[in-house]
Amino acid sequence: MPMRSFSKSFEIHSYLKEMRSNGKKVGFVATMGALHEGHMALIEEAKADSDIVVCSIFVNPQQFNRAEDLNNYPDRINEDVELLLNHKCDILFKPEYDQIYPKEPDLNFDFGSIGMGMEAEYRPNHFEGVAAVISRFFEIIEPEYAYFGEKDFQQLTIIKWLTKLKGFNTEVIGCKTKRFDNGLAMSSRNYLLDTNEFDTASKIYKTMLFAKQNQSQLSPKQITDRCLNMLSEEFQTEYFVIADELTLKPIHSWTDTERPRVFVAAYLGSVRLIDNLSLIN
Repeated sequence: MPMRSFSKSFEIHSYLKEMRSNGKKVGFVATMGALHEGHMALIEEAKADSDIVVCSIFVNPQQFNRAEDLNNYPDRINEDVELLLNHKCDILFKPEYDQIYPKEPDLNFDFGSIGMGMEAEYRPNHFEGVAAVISRFFEIIEPEYAYFGEKDFQQLTIIKWLTKLKGFNTEVIGCKTKRFDNGLAMSSRNYLLDTNEFDTASKIYKTMLFAKQNQSQLSPKQITDRCLNMLSEEFQTEYFVIADELTLKPIHSWTDTERPRVFVAAYLGSVRLIDNLSLIN
C-alpha cells in the first residue's frame, strides 16, 4: 500500500476512526522533520506493534524559545519523504499551523520537579510548547501507541506525565537512543555539524561513559567536575547533571537514587547538542 499523506486534521482523524472501527491499531511517531535513522528506528518499533503507522512532520513554533533556532531548523522534506517511503510508513501527517492550533494553545502546565532544571531551565516555555502540540496530536490521531526517543529523556518524562494527566488512551513507549559508531546520538541538529564537528561531538558520549565507569570511585560532584573539565576545551556546556531518572531531581550522593542518569547539554560552535545515559550497570 502506498504511503498516504494528510494535511487536514479532520481528514486524518476521520480516516483513522474508520480504520480503528475495522480493528486496526495505530502507532504514532511525532517529528519536526529532518529525519534520520533514529526516527526510522521509532518507525520500525511502531510497525512491530501497530497495523497503521503515522509519522507527523510539524515544526512547532511553541517549543522554540529562540527565534534563530526556529529559523535555522533544517528543512529536508524531500529527503524525509524518501526515508518514510523506504521504511514503509503508512501515513504522513504534515499539517499547517492552523490545523494544529485553530485557537491559541493553552500553555498553562505545572509539571512539578520533572519540569524544573536542565532543558526547562535553559529553554523557558519549551515543555509547555511540547505539551500543547502532543495534546493536539493525541486528540487528532488518537493513537494506541506513541513512540519517543530516550535522547530527549526529560521530554519523554513530560509526555508520559501529560498522557496520564489528560487521560489519553495512548501507551507512550520510550525507545533507546540510536547512536552513530562514534557514540554520537542521532539528532536532526547533526545536519548542522561539519565533518570535524561531527567527530568532536562524540566526546559528549565518551564523557558520559566516563561517568558510568567511575561512579564506584567518585562522588556525583567529583564526576560532574571532571566531566565539565573534559568538555571545556571544545564545548560551551550549559549543564552536566546527574539526576534520579524518575523525579529528574539532581542527586548529591549515590544513595539518593537507585536509578541515576546523566544529562548533558552543550554547544559545539553554534549547534546545541543534548544527550543522556543511564548509569545503572
